[in-house]
Parts: sequence; C-alpha cells; structure tokens
Amino acid sequence: MLCSLISHNINDGAISISNMDRNIIFLTLRAIRMHNKKLHAFFLTTALICITSNSVIAGASEEPELDSIYNPDKQFKTALSYLENQKADIDFEQGLKWLKLAAAQQHADALSKLGFYYEYGVDSIETDYQKAAELYKQAAQKGNRAAQFKLSTLLMRKDTPLYNVERGLHWLEKAAEQGNSEAQYSLAQYWIKSEQTNQETKQTITRWLARAADNGHEAAQYTLAVNYLQGNYNQINRSKAFHWFHKAAQQGDAASQFNIALMLDQGDGVETNPEKALEWYKKSAKQKEAGAQFNLGAKYLFGLGAEKDIKKGIELIKAAAEQGNPAAQTLFGNLLKSGEHIKKDYDQAYKLYLAAAESGYPEAQYQLSLLFATGQGVIKSNAKSVHWIRQAAHSDHALAQYGLGAYLANGVGIEKNLPEAAYWLSKAAAQGQQHAIESRDSVLEQLSNEQLDDLQSRISEDFTAPFHP
Repeated sequence: MLCSLISHNINDGAISISNMDRNIIFLTLRAIRMHNKKLHAFFLTTALICITSNSVIAGASEEPELDSIYNPDKQFKTALSYLENQKADIDFEQGLKWLKLAAAQQHADALSKLGFYYEYGVDSIETDYQKAAELYKQAAQKGNRAAQFKLSTLLMRKDTPLYNVERGLHWLEKAAEQGNSEAQYSLAQYWIKSEQTNQETKQTITRWLARAADNGHEAAQYTLAVNYLQGNYNQINRSKAFHWFHKAAQQGDAASQFNIALMLDQGDGVETNPEKALEWYKKSAKQKEAGAQFNLGAKYLFGLGAEKDIKKGIELIKAAAEQGNPAAQTLFGNLLKSGEHIKKDYDQAYKLYLAAAESGYPEAQYQLSLLFATGQGVIKSNAKSVHWIRQAAHSDHALAQYGLGAYLANGVGIEKNLPEAAYWLSKAAAQGQQHAIESRDSVLEQLSNEQLDDLQSRISEDFTAPFHP
C-alpha cells in the first residue's frame, strides 16, 4: 500500500497530495530524523524498495548514493544528471522521477524546472498551465527569482487562461527587486510599451534599464544607450550612450558595435578615432549588420579611412542592399546605372531605387525621379518624376527641392506655380544649393508684393532666420 502511494504521486507529478499521502511520504523521506529506530528502518527500507521497483536509478552513468532518497538537493542533482547529461544519453523519464521527488519536498529549483516542463509540454509531459503556475508559485514564494520571473511571464501571456497582468506584474517586480536581469529588462519594456509619458514612468524605465544593464544584460545596455543617444526618457547624454553601446558591443551585440563605430568615426560623444571605428565596423559587418556592411563597403570602395579595395567594397554594399538597407540599395543602384566598376543594368537599378524610395529614403526618391525624367530603364514620365521628387523635397533633400522648384517654375509635369516654385527654391537655397539661389532670385522678381508677403509668412514658419526677398 505504501509503495503504491509513493509511486502514484511521483509518476503523476502530483505535488498537491492528500494529508495521509503527504505524511507517509514525509515520514519515508525524512525517516533518518525519527527517534524510533525500528520505524526508521521500516520506512527507509520501504522507500528503497519502492524507488528501486520503479527503476528510478536504473541506467544512470553513476548510481546515486542511498542518502539521495531523502535529500532533495541530491535528488535534484541526480535529476539533472539524467536530464542534462553531457557524457551519456539523456534519460528523461528517470530524470523526471527524481525531479518530482525533489519537487515533492519543496525544492525550489526543482519546482521551477518542473513548472517549466508543464508550461511548455516538454517530452512526455503534456502542457498544463494551471499545474505550471502552481509549481512556479511554490518556488516563487520561497524566493526563487527564476520561478518568480517564469510565473510573471506565464501570467502575462494573453494566450493562456491564467492571463492576469496585475498578478504577473507583482511577481515580475519581485524577481526584478531580487536582481534578476531578465525581469529588470522586462519590467522596463513593460513600461515602455505602456506608452505612458509622465516623468515618473520615464524615471522608472531608466532605473530598471540601468539596473539590468549593470547586471550585464546585453539588450538593456543597448536600449539604455539608445535612450541616452536620443533622449527618449531623460536628457541626451552622448558620452553615456557611448559607454553603454561599448558595454553591449564587447558582449558581441552587432548593432552596438555599429553604433560604436559610427560615434568613433564621427567624433560623436567621444574623440574621433578612425582606426578603432574601422575595427568595430569590421566586427559588426562580420555579423551581417547591414549598416556596418554599407559603411565599411563605402570605405573600401572610395578608400575613405581604409585601403581602397573596390571588389571588397562592392561585395559589402551588395550584401547590405540585399538585406534591405536603403543607403546600400541606392548606392548600388548608382553603380548599376553608371556602369562604374560593374556592368550597367538600368532595370536592376530601378528596382533598387524603388525599394529604397518606398521605404522613405530621400536620395533614392530623388534618383528615381531622375530615371523617370530621362527615361533610363523606365518609360519616361514627367508626372512620376514630379511625384518622387516631391517626396524627397518634403524630406529636406536640397537637390530635390531645387528640382521641384524648377518643375513648378516651368510647368513641367505639373501646373506652373511661381509662388510655390519660389517656396521650394527658397528651401533649397537655405541649404546652400547654388542653382536654387540663382533660380529663386529670378522667380522672386516675377512675384507681386502680395505674393511676396504670403511667401515671407510661409517661410518664417520654416526658418528661424528672417526672410529677405
């Protein structure tokens, strides 16, 4: 009877057992502490017979010691030897039996691991969210921070019947306070996604990102660096941005390596160092970071801060273009259109320009407008040329603004409109575009005083400097 009770509870993984069963198992596993030696011998012998009859120790690379029968720490280690054996084949069923034994004695790590198995339906175990949550909770209440984090993520999963953000947040904060870096980062992300913009929330985000970053969390280090670079949740601080990008870059984060290279290349928040920038570009490009591939490729192609290597440069730019980097798509399109270093191919150039233009890249939009204006690789269309040049002009592309102004001044592909032409030519002229300056002056001479006043009012909304026609 005793043997069947123990076997039943272990095999079914039932941690919530009856009082009678619980007492029997407790006495069996803790018999060494009993004062009655005869009772001690009876229960210990019974436990050995029951476990051996269930083949718990059969097939292990090293047979567990007898005191493992009542020592949850050793039971858990034995379970891991079966479940994570690096020297022999994994024996899940045997490991599971030992894991359940340790969990039955409230071993926190065993409870947490067993909960994970039930949450995800590992091997022969079927998914049971309720059982997983109960196991996690038992471990979490013992202060196990991994279980606290797992419980929080389970409770905050919308695809489960246990979905409860309030309770999930409770356990997430518990794990974060105990120093779990994943919980700290997740807590920061929770508040980021909440889209609350008050100062208290911003401080909370920064605090948890900083704590996770200090704990070596790579994604937190990168996110914190971006925060300081862009001033998302506090004031811009480029030196701190560089610091955290560097921390993440040292851990191998490709995006951080690219940002470190950019900042060293441009002297942004740190002293300019082209040699170190080149090293970081190489590390990032090796991990196929498209931005790094493009910048490194351009350096090789034009011999900028690196020994000129046209072949290597084109290979890197092409690789970045294939990943959808709009700058690389545009530059590679330029090479295909000009036929410089590679075979001319207007059709492919058009496809690359179009992809980059549709993603909002101004230079690609401008180049696409030129294709339609000249009919290179496409059917000539002044209307389509105007469409794309207008897109680029609205993104402050100086040449596009000049081109749009010229179209409007001459009525090419669009109705002639001198006041509108003067506006776009003035925008381009403000950026130092020489042709725009010359064209603007000739257009302004044709405007009435009323039109000049309207233009001055419109321009004043765009520029801080006063407008003098």
